[in-house]
Amino acid sequence: MPHPAYLVGTAGAGILLISLGVTLALTLRIRRLRVERERALARAYEGFARDMHDIVGHWLWLASIKGELAHRRAAGDARLREDLEEVLQAVRQAAHAVRNVSAARHRLSFPGEAARARALMEGFGAYCSVRVDTDELPEPVSAALGAVVREGVTNMLRHSQVKRCAIELVEHGGLLRLTVVNDGAPRREAPSTGGDIGSDIGSGVGNLRHRLGELGGTVQVTGGADGWFTLIAEVPGNYSE
Repeated sequence: MPHPAYLVGTAGAGILLISLGVTLALTLRIRRLRVERERALARAYEGFARDMHDIVGHWLWLASIKGELAHRRAAGDARLREDLEEVLQAVRQAAHAVRNVSAARHRLSFPGEAARARALMEGFGAYCSVRVDTDELPEPVSAALGAVVREGVTNMLRHSQVKRCAIELVEHGGLLRLTVVNDGAPRREAPSTGGDIGSDIGSGVGNLRHRLGELGGTVQVTGGADGWFTLIAEVPGNYSE
């Protein structure tokens, strides 16, 4: 028969092991709850950020575009141009603040930006045609091409007296080719391509090249003496995440 002290020691060891097991299980449970809480908070924050960008960002962008047009048209009124410049600075700062709030980058889509572009251009009295000859796009491709459309429209309104524009997405030689073209661009003595025009219209084209490059794609810009400006983006037609 085992000695009583042995029995007590064995029971104590068993109780200790059970206690350690319960403590470990509770610790793991607490950690899982913390992770789930952090994920829920992150999802809520991302949802808020997307809503903020969708509701406010678009109107700030539109205000910036219209403000720049008014600033350009007020060339003969120095006081008015000064006031408009202050307004534009305020709008840009507000837009920058909205982008900072949005930790998760707003997910653009090609169909949404194409429809928005046509409505916006028609609001400015310009004719805009949209032609799409391809099926549903992978999300990264749709977002990247949506960014191209937005940049193209922004450049039209900032740098051109646009009356006609066209947005076309087709499959060509194993590639998806997006063309955004408009009239009313500053005329050049000879056609130019690539970096020259890109530097004229700011860092937007450079950002697009980087973004499309991550998908194996390219971006080109052309403009010439006829006053037409063309932005072409291509990505592999067989792209998969």
